[in-house]
Amino acid sequence: MFRFLVLLWNTESAQCLETVEDLERRIQATSPSWGVVLRGVGMSVFMADGSRHLNARMLFNGGGVILGEIFHRQNALDAKGPAGAVQFGPKETREIVESQGRILVSRYWGNYVAFILDANRRARHVFKDPCGPLPCYFTQIGGVQLVFSCLGDCRELGLRFRVNWAFVRARVVSGLADLRAQALLEISSVHRGERISFNRFGSVESRSPYWHPCSFAGTADAILEPDIAQTALRTTLLNCTHLMAGRHSSVLAQVSGGLDSSVVLGCLGEMSDRPDITCYTAYVPDSVCDERRWARYAIWSKGYRHMEVPIAPGKLVYKNMSALASSVEPASYFTHWQRGPIERNLATQYGATVVFTGEGGDAAFCSTSYVFAVDHCLRRYGMGLRTLRTAVSVATRRDRTVWNVMGKALGRQVLGIGARDDRRRLAPFCQLVSDHARKSVEAEASISSTWLDGATWETALRMGPLAFAPSFYDLSTSHHNAAPYAASPLCAQPMFETCARIPVDVHFDGGRIRGLARRAFVREVPEPILRRQWKDRPLLQLGEVVQLNLPFVREHLLEGALMKERILDRAAVEQALGSAPSRSSAISSEILSHLDLELWIRDSA
Repeated sequence: MFRFLVLLWNTESAQCLETVEDLERRIQATSPSWGVVLRGVGMSVFMADGSRHLNARMLFNGGGVILGEIFHRQNALDAKGPAGAVQFGPKETREIVESQGRILVSRYWGNYVAFILDANRRARHVFKDPCGPLPCYFTQIGGVQLVFSCLGDCRELGLRFRVNWAFVRARVVSGLADLRAQALLEISSVHRGERISFNRFGSVESRSPYWHPCSFAGTADAILEPDIAQTALRTTLLNCTHLMAGRHSSVLAQVSGGLDSSVVLGCLGEMSDRPDITCYTAYVPDSVCDERRWARYAIWSKGYRHMEVPIAPGKLVYKNMSALASSVEPASYFTHWQRGPIERNLATQYGATVVFTGEGGDAAFCSTSYVFAVDHCLRRYGMGLRTLRTAVSVATRRDRTVWNVMGKALGRQVLGIGARDDRRRLAPFCQLVSDHARKSVEAEASISSTWLDGATWETALRMGPLAFAPSFYDLSTSHHNAAPYAASPLCAQPMFETCARIPVDVHFDGGRIRGLARRAFVREVPEPILRRQWKDRPLLQLGEVVQLNLPFVREHLLEGALMKERILDRAAVEQALGSAPSRSSAISSEILSHLDLELWIRDSA
């Protein structure tokens, strides 16, 4: 799998030079796949397992390097085809160096980390793109900064790190949000859209957020006209999908039968020189929630290869599973062991190098935030007939009264009610957390906040997966093994920005959830899926997994580190894991999330 290691140091320090020479020898001794892609003043950049998809793009004359994949930006309403390959000549490099990487946000997008060398100012800058899943972290060793993407490479260099309990407490209270707190004490994250500058001595000089979901370029230029919004939505997603698939000869498409994955598959099918497409649908045998018939609508009309893969959550026996590969952030055993082996096997069988998913569609198309359609109408039209009609549609969807929906929207707009109660919304998902942990998090508010400071609850919902820490690696296997990476066009930066510029009530076209998307992709998605207003979800899966693993779960949660640190409430956990364990999907989800965290703590020790 694609990885990088970068060394930054003080060239005037003999001790730093010795440390660098030692680290370089150790890096190249760990694997023959490591290669040096750039050596500059106080900077060495190593890359492993690069390909024509994820690789190094050099800035002119040693000005730096961009690792991953990067594409040109196009106007959301520009119907032109995909732009040509990105090249950085003298002019482009000068603009990138002089802006310290800021210009990358407005002119390019992708899944990359940029390393910029400003020789005149003797400074080094690291910039992580806003929406790509490739992570970026850094730690200090003997005065040398080691910037990396995969914790497994640090482990192979003999480095070990300590768990940050402030992060753990914030994690159980705040959910999966990307926190400012360091997960491991000696490691710092470069957050989405953030630039870190290192001075001539190799120390952090400044951190600047170049991109924020509430204040990106064009935020104020709302797309209000439904027909224009429809065109922008379709053009942007087609362009992003085609660019992301353009260098691949064979791809997997994860097709669930829902609207989002069907839209992405439809966009793949519109490519003039499309890759070989293998679709797969995972299903639970004998489940009442079987998505295969819907997936067939999306696939069979196109004639793609379709693999229907049975999964058995009831066979996920935790005590028999190997530990996940090491990671800076806690990861889901359930997700990685369900998807990783399936996708690796299919990729090997059909030569696929990437998996396209519909991840992020709930957020992008405002399925999770349509309740705010009334707020948007109030801001633009006041208490008129249009706003009332929107409130009626929202109330019908939510099984509420119109006055309940309208009253809450007015409270948010006029009085600010709801702006300070995000934790109340999370309450159903953290019922096993102790009062001690909650109070500690309140006292540690400055470190338990997220990089999304200033964002509203609506913004967080519209970001979806982008509100969480980047997740790139298949942790069910070693980072040395080949594995397809996930491409999610609905999470791409141009797609997020286009969707964010469209008010929620416009997305809620015709009083339908994802109404605008249904209009925009009528040519790509079969009519039965466009008409469908629900999604089958095997809600009892997680409860079955908990029941199957009850002795293992009890041992780890009742006798583990989370309980010893007074982070979990013993009485609540004992009740949830009693002789008749809770059947609540929220409780089951919370139990497995705490178990993931417990196992991560154990494996990090």
